[in-house]
Parts: sequence; structure tokens; C-alpha cells
Amino acid sequence: MINTRQYTRLTKDYRIDYGPFSTLFSGHSLTAAMVKNVSAGGVLFGAYHDLPIGSKIVLSMYVNGWRQEDGSYVPVPDHASELQLKAIAEIVRVEHDNESGYYRTGARFVGRVH
Repeated sequence: MINTRQYTRLTKDYRIDYGPFSTLFSGHSLTAAMVKNVSAGGVLFGAYHDLPIGSKIVLSMYVNGWRQEDGSYVPVPDHASELQLKAIAEIVRVEHDNESGYYRTGARFVGRVH
């Protein structure tokens, strides 16, 4: 099988919160999950629900060891420090994992929330 991915995936244990796109406007809370891997193009995470392919979600990812400084992202020696990144993503893949009960959910980044 040929890998046609544009970006390298990194296996990370980042925390993520996700929810339907409408949560940007409704004030409803997001659902917590864990990232399986991430790249510049998208993220794979374990969702509690079967999200529809093509649906848009909002997500917040908490990246250890980084902070925002003067409009740039910079690494910091304190890995307990977390940078919150907010994005809009489109669901592109969902697979139920019978062993864990989670849905392995792949989402493509389509926008950024400031």
C-alpha cells in the first residue's frame, strides 16, 4: 500500500475536546478524548460517539511543552505547560474499535478558531 499522505503523522498523547460545529455558537460543552496521532493536515482520536463522515466539528487540542509568545508558538522546557489550539475539522474516517468501545475517528483540519 502506497502512503499518499501529505504530512508526517506523529504519535502523541495530547488531550482533545471535541463537539459539533454548532458548539461554537451554542455554548454547549465539548467532549474530552485522547489524540492517537496528529499531523499538519489532521488528527486521529478516540471518540465516544460515531460521528458522521463529512460532518464538521470544533476541537481544542492541548499540546504539552509549548506556549504562544508574541504571535508565535515556542517550545518551553516545562512539559507540564500546555498550549490550547482550536480548530475546525471535517470527519473523514470512523472505525469502531470493538476492544476499547471507542470510535477511531480521523478528521481533516479545515479552519482555525482564534
